[in-house]
Amino acid sequence: MINGKRVVAWIPYGRHRTVEILLSYLQRDHDRGLVDELWLYMNTRRGEEGTVDREWARRIATRRDWVKQVRRPDDVRIYRKIQMNTMYAYRFMVDEDTIFIRFDDDIVYVHEDAIEALVLDASSGPQLCSFPIIINNAVVSHHLQQHGIIPLQEPDWPEVGNHCMDPIGWTDGQFAVQLHELLLSHIDAGTVDELFMHTSLPLRPQQFSVSCFAARGSEYAKINGVLDTEEEKWHTVVRPRELGEDNTLVPNALVSHLTFLTQWRHFAPGAPGGHILDEYRKRAMQHGA
Repeated sequence: MINGKRVVAWIPYGRHRTVEILLSYLQRDHDRGLVDELWLYMNTRRGEEGTVDREWARRIATRRDWVKQVRRPDDVRIYRKIQMNTMYAYRFMVDEDTIFIRFDDDIVYVHEDAIEALVLDASSGPQLCSFPIIINNAVVSHHLQQHGIIPLQEPDWPEVGNHCMDPIGWTDGQFAVQLHELLLSHIDAGTVDELFMHTSLPLRPQQFSVSCFAARGSEYAKINGVLDTEEEKWHTVVRPRELGEDNTLVPNALVSHLTFLTQWRHFAPGAPGGHILDEYRKRAMQHGA
């Protein structure tokens, strides 16, 4: 609990290989009294791989009483594109005294100050979403370059545009590898705060990759948790326009997002970034729980 608010972290869960890294950080923050519950919103694939992921989630929820499996409502349309089905999770998030923090299932680093900073910002309102600095998010990379926090040095560090599907920030796998290597070096040096921004930044209504954000349950209670479009567009374009409020980029909260689908081949075994996931796993053992 933070600032009188119950805190629920939740993951649109599909892949245990990366979630087991994220779990180390969330266990750390649960042990510190910052995270009350973790919800694994079950969104796994069919087939043998999905069976393995579901069994892992079952074991974790059985062994840790603060971790819960949450399944889709029974009376909803199921989309073949599984990302669409995450919008149903918000039907369970209507408690007005709770702050909900969403984590993609390939968030592989959570700074020790991130949870508290996000909750305090979300509690203060009036914005719908409080976003952390997300390493490997095109719009965030754009702002970090413009503020001189990450390199902008052609050709090795090309300029990222202010667009969620920017061809560098969203598509360029080598750029993503460099971002992760930069963060890993800061983790090892104990200087991650050098990647923080100096002040919060308003995020105007525009498509923004929602790999991680905090929001108030009271906002979902207003609509009974029923989103009228897929979750990313609703949180970053549709609802902010309805409310007349910009979202916020919180300057002293930082997480790392492994890859977009467009970047994955650069992180496969034998590729330039094939070592990155194991490097994050090592850091989680050192800095997580």
